Amino acid sequence: MTKNYGMTKFFFLLFGSVFIQSLTAQTQIDEFEEKYFDSSEGTSLPYRIHTPLVAFTDSELALIVYLHGSGGNGTDNVKQISGGNVFGTHLWIKPEVAVENPAFVLAPQSPNGAPWGDSNYKQLTRYSEIVIELIVKLIEDLPIDPNRIYLMGQSKGGRGVWDILSKRPDLFAAGVPVCGSGNADLVKSAFNTPIWAFHGALDPVISVEESRNLVEALELVGGNIRYTEYPNVRHNSWENAFSDPNFPIWLFAQRRND
Repeated sequence: MTKNYGMTKFFFLLFGSVFIQSLTAQTQIDEFEEKYFDSSEGTSLPYRIHTPLVAFTDSELALIVYLHGSGGNGTDNVKQISGGNVFGTHLWIKPEVAVENPAFVLAPQSPNGAPWGDSNYKQLTRYSEIVIELIVKLIEDLPIDPNRIYLMGQSKGGRGVWDILSKRPDLFAAGVPVCGSGNADLVKSAFNTPIWAFHGALDPVISVEESRNLVEALELVGGNIRYTEYPNVRHNSWENAFSDPNFPIWLFAQRRND
């Protein structure tokens, strides 16, 4: 009887590869503890949080708040740290970043149709209000440095960053909106908050003009603004932004003015 070792080897490699990929994905998820926050108005907010090993043996640590793009919408408490949202959440747990700057990483999840930001109103959106409430609770419960809370997000989350910084600039040490949009008049109130904005020049989803207008508005009032535009990049500018080796260095150098 002829044995087909080649075919056996093929299936072994195939299923072995699938197993390794599945294990890697699970490990990435396990780095973020699954939790739910019950807000004061009765809404349950799914969120994931990464807690560094040194969190309770070291001094107070920074908190990175990441607002997902539309691909993270839902209630499964997974999509906001997977898919395209991996770049913005998992950067901070890479050894080359985490060893020098261990930080808590918070990734809340909003449902379909619930924006992180709405530039047509002076009030925060419902889910942004809940995120602020959660941040305050985490500061009370965990060794978080209130002067090193960083807000970042992409696409839908980028809109949220611009919007929240426009309306609550007092809370954050820095903001990082990636391919976002906002209100050029309201954003002027964030002139004192260090902001590094990113956008792809060929973005077909959120026009690059959105970021350009917001950056210009802050420049006119002497804002602490830094802007990077990628000439040949479309909507996925977060892949470039979150792989820039200078980005973590810049972020952790920022502190809120008391």
